[in-house]
Formats: sequence, C-alpha cells, structure tokens
Amino acid sequence: MQLDPRLSEISLDGFQVVSGQMFAHLPRKSDATCTLWPTSISFSKQAVVLLNNCEHIRIEINPTTKGLLVVPVTSKDQDGIRWIKSIKSPAARKIECKTFASQLYDTWGWDKSLVYRATGRLFTADNKVLMLFDFANPESWKSREAGEKNA
Repeated sequence: MQLDPRLSEISLDGFQVVSGQMFAHLPRKSDATCTLWPTSISFSKQAVVLLNNCEHIRIEINPTTKGLLVVPVTSKDQDGIRWIKSIKSPAARKIECKTFASQLYDTWGWDKSLVYRATGRLFTADNKVLMLFDFANPESWKSREAGEKNA
C-alpha cells in the first residue's frame, strides 16, 4: 500500500492496546435477551424461539447471583405466565409486573431510573431445557419512562 506523502510519521511509544472486552456488547437480534424496567419485563423473540415457542413460562430468581431463570411450563402451572402475543406468530411481549419489578430492583440494589438488559443462555436441569439470564453485569441505560414521569 502506498502511503500519502503528506502524512507525518508518529512514534507509537507509550501507546497501549485497549482490550475489546472493555467495550459494551449491544445485543443483536440473534441474542436471547431479557429487559427489565421498573414496572415491566420483556424478552426478545430469539428467547422465545430458543425455548421452542412455548406459550407459558415460570420465572425463578436467584437474589445472590442475580440470575433470572426462565422455565417453560404448561398453562396449568399456577406460577406460569403467558409470555407470547399469539401462538400463530410467537413473539415476546412486554409484561407489566410493577410489584415484581419493584421488589427485584430493591433486592438487587438497582437504580429505578435505569433499564437493565442481559443475554440468556440455554441450560438443562432435571431433564428440562431452561434459559438463564445473568444480571450480575447487565447492560443499562436511562429509562425514557422515568424521565417522562419526572417531567
């Protein structure tokens, strides 16, 4: 490659490589994600797809590790919730859950003016496929909803 003669040469002494791990990974459409607002929860379409488009799930929380576990269940499970809009076109929906979200924010010491998102991974336990979202180091940003309420 021919260098432009108008460019000046500099010394690279003192420069250090910045690790790529220091930059936030913004989830792509191919990632299963869970997003928590101070009053609701939602999941990406990919999360639904990875759990075989099941209609109902149960959510389990680990307050110590900040893990949120999604367990596919039948409609008969007393703690199950419908997480898809329609069986004909499975896609996740935003689920209002003010009491749950508020308690979770309090338990995990989160700022209620922020929204938090984590990616999920499939695991098995007791011969069932589950999805674990690790909220120990979530992506977060200022909630527009909180700003609108304070305006």
